[in-house]
Formats: sequence, structure tokens, C-alpha cells
Amino acid sequence: MHTGKIRTIIRDKRFEQEMAGIVRGVRRADEFLEGAETILSRQPECGFQLEGSSVWFISGHTVDLAIYYTFDDDNVYLLSVQRVIPPEL
Repeated sequence: MHTGKIRTIIRDKRFEQEMAGIVRGVRRADEFLEGAETILSRQPECGFQLEGSSVWFISGHTVDLAIYYTFDDDNVYLLSVQRVIPPEL
């Protein structure tokens, strides 16, 4: 686990708009976002990088959301949040 400095979380305008539309319809969305921000600020490499892109994503295990983001040495930029369809078991 990387224990370097903590990056600043910056929410893109698009992310904020999408989150405002989702938060009412997804239980525990706020909790997921808070936890994701904590993790990403410390270890942004924990997500999955989209092939051929500088964009990464992380999804929830208890909520049907995915956060798309990018990062540099100082910041994590939250770009988009989308509802995802859970896989059928």
C-alpha cells in the first residue's frame, strides 16, 4: 500500500451535476463517495485504468455506482459518476 502524501480531491462540474441527479436515487451514495474520496486521495492507483487512456474508474460493492477520475502527483480529479447495472449472479 502506498503511504505517500494525500492528494487533493477536485470535483469537476460534470461530476457535481451527475452526483446531484444520482444521490436521491441511490441508497448510500454519499457514504460511497466519502469512502472513495478517502481511498483515492491516498491510493489513486487502486482503481482500474481504461485502456489507452489517462482515465481510471472505481466502482462500489454496496452501491451501483462507478466514479471516473484522473490524477497527478498533487490532485485527484473526479470527472464523472454513473449508475451501473450490477451483474446477475
